[in-house]
Amino acid sequence: MSERRPSFQLIAVRFALAIMSGLLASCGGGTSSSAPPAAMTGTVTTTISDPPSCALAFDHVYVTVTKVTAHISSTAGENDSGWVTLVDLTNSPKQVDLLHLPGSGACVLSQTLGSTSGLQPGKYQQIRLYLLANNASSGPNPNQCGTGGFNCVVPSGGSAQILQLSSEAQTGLKVPPGQMAGGGINLQAGQTADINIDFDACASILRQGNSQYRLKPTLRAGVVSINNNSLAGTVVDGSNSNAPIEGAVVLLEQPDPDDATIDRVVRSTTTASDGSFNFCPLDSGGPFDVVVAAFTAPLGGNPTTYNATVAFSVPVGTNLNPLPLVPEGTSPTNPATITGQVTSAGSGGALAADVTLSALQSATPTGGSTRSVTIPIFGALMQPPTFTTTAAPDPSTPACPAGTLCYNYSLMVPASNPQVGTFSSGSITYAAPAPDPVNYSLNAVALGCTASAPSPATVSSITVTPGNTTNVSTVLAFSGCQ
Repeated sequence: MSERRPSFQLIAVRFALAIMSGLLASCGGGTSSSAPPAAMTGTVTTTISDPPSCALAFDHVYVTVTKVTAHISSTAGENDSGWVTLVDLTNSPKQVDLLHLPGSGACVLSQTLGSTSGLQPGKYQQIRLYLLANNASSGPNPNQCGTGGFNCVVPSGGSAQILQLSSEAQTGLKVPPGQMAGGGINLQAGQTADINIDFDACASILRQGNSQYRLKPTLRAGVVSINNNSLAGTVVDGSNSNAPIEGAVVLLEQPDPDDATIDRVVRSTTTASDGSFNFCPLDSGGPFDVVVAAFTAPLGGNPTTYNATVAFSVPVGTNLNPLPLVPEGTSPTNPATITGQVTSAGSGGALAADVTLSALQSATPTGGSTRSVTIPIFGALMQPPTFTTTAAPDPSTPACPAGTLCYNYSLMVPASNPQVGTFSSGSITYAAPAPDPVNYSLNAVALGCTASAPSPATVSSITVTPGNTTNVSTVLAFSGCQ
């Protein structure tokens, strides 16, 4: 079996909670002939799973874990009582590579952090993951990050670069109720449960204007079944005897809770050399919309761009095999490029912001209303890409408007309309891509800003053609940033 090339990572923290209870009968008459109820205990095994997603950018992403804790209260502060320690590595911090992968197509929890026991039943509404500070006096040995710290990224073909942490890494990277399926982890006496914490590492790494890397954590959690809660498939070239496509970008999407007309990315990965992908373990929610696209440029061969394929309403536990893509034309074909500018400002003038930029195309599920689905961006570090505005953008033109910081984006996308199908009765029939013109919308989100122009921050009717660049003249301008 060939080894899968990593491209996205995420932390999955699995709790195998075998909670046992024993109640002994008691007698009346003022004396007891039996012991009081036995304490209910559980065993917690914490491991890391690492599906791929950004191998083109990084060879490794190392983080050093010191502790994992949980709390029943949704409002408990870091210093409040009641926190339960699931893993304690304080005296021996463990450095893990989030891009360490098992064999092709595997769904495993491969890197164990540790185990503990004594977890009481209840609805756990907070989880915190602690990382070792880069300036700590000591840490793991050997240290894959060198002498500058204990958390780092290794750009493809390069050397380790320190991953800058916020103070939150020491007070605990939080998974609050809003990022937990069902608002929390409900553990009852006698229950055995698997709980998954996704640390979407690729979506959590931002490259700043000073070429440093910063951690902006993206975490989710939910109850999973390690054997059944997966969504897998094999991406193939539908025009070439279903030949597997390596490196295709696969997105799992669901409607935005605030705007159900837009599909947002909840997980992403790339396909292995045999065209396979496997999202696992997933929380029990679903169904998902699966969006796939690919751009292949083999050494010594012709580049080929494939349209996006959209599979609506795919339930958890499904294997989409095969999942076909359609080449945009006779090889060679190249993607389209969309360029433009995003700016940010606070009440006092220029201020940096983290901006997520989604390229959207329209697609209609069978029997449903038209939605704007998020299309993969070729070569992006994360899906969809997030940028940090800066005073010195690269490329430098156009310059930032006075009183703002900016980012000059360049997005490579399929230059075709998607083929679309809806999962029904165990299968999907795909409708061929619509003919030209090929139109996109760009939607920007900056959570630290209160206003935008235009509002909402969306530019529509962007027409693209293969191998050509379309410049968006409308600047996406954010204000009220903090």
